[in-house]
Amino acid sequence: MNLLSGITGAAQGFFMSGGNPIGAIAGGVAGLAGGGAGGTITNGINGATNTALQTGESAYLAASAQQQLQQLAFQYQQQQQANQFDDATSEKSEIMRESNELRNVSMEQRKADNAITKEFIKSIV
Repeated sequence: MNLLSGITGAAQGFFMSGGNPIGAIAGGVAGLAGGGAGGTITNGINGATNTALQTGESAYLAASAQQQLQQLAFQYQQQQQANQFDDATSEKSEIMRESNELRNVSMEQRKADNAITKEFIKSIV
């Protein structure tokens, strides 16, 4: 058994588990059980440094993924608003078209009524 391997394993277990003490205990036990060959201080420092770098990279990737998810949610909300605006604009245009058509029909009816009134007046006079 090599004490340095146990310490290195504990540090690696701690960092790999995201700061969980149970991970440190498991890593220490694994280091003690498998220790012996090449358990120098330099290897321990390099292993701890690599573990810290891996943990940092994992945290960075997780933060990037979270930002991408937020961006997707924001884009979805904007698309929903744009669709609602388009629907409202289309409905308003249709209502205006119907209103114009009703106004045209009303004008034609007035012209017809005027013509009938003129003919009625001619027949009386």
